[in-house]
Amino acid sequence: MGEVEAALREDDAESGDRPNLAGQVYEQLVDLLIRGELRPGDVITERRMAERLKASRTPIREALGRLESEGLVYKQPSRGVTVSPFSTEAFVEALNVRILLEGEAARLAAGRIPADRVARIHSELQRLAANPEPTLAEIWEVDDLLHGEIADAAGNTLMAGMIRDLRRRTHVFNAYRRAIRPTFGIEENTFLLDAVASGDRERAREAMIRHIENVKVAVIERLAGAIR
Repeated sequence: MGEVEAALREDDAESGDRPNLAGQVYEQLVDLLIRGELRPGDVITERRMAERLKASRTPIREALGRLESEGLVYKQPSRGVTVSPFSTEAFVEALNVRILLEGEAARLAAGRIPADRVARIHSELQRLAANPEPTLAEIWEVDDLLHGEIADAAGNTLMAGMIRDLRRRTHVFNAYRRAIRPTFGIEENTFLLDAVASGDRERAREAMIRHIENVKVAVIERLAGAIR
């Protein structure tokens, strides 16, 4: 069977569930970026990535197209798809937009997170606090739980999706700069959770804004220290 014919059959076989497959592959590729397993300048070939993720090339191609639209990868003539560099300026811009969106999300979510979910997040924060050297992936898991719960509780699906996209970009930046040891303020995140759980909308909003501002300042200071 020729390569073109094989590709056509592959496309036909996946036509019914391609969006779902492409979505799964996209999530896997984002996870590789967040974990730092794909770095700036790395070339991604459809064939090799299909073998790595045990997927066919069609959903790989579609997932890469989505990543390209988000600026996380770009195409080079004769080289294929390459992981994009991520500048400090782009990181700060993403955090500034997060401040606007997540501040409002925290305000809307105040008092709306179920008590059992609040208790679970508290437990995960304490578990992370007991780990003297958490990995970037472990930090991401707990951070995503906290911020994701707040975004969902705000009750605005579009806002929640935008927040998740921006948070992925900032975590990818941290993965790119993994030589700088990641930090996670347990007390600050606990304060944020308690502020949202309290039901006080303005307190929740202010806590979120302060939290993201502190993240921005801390990362910039670490980058400045690494350069010196």
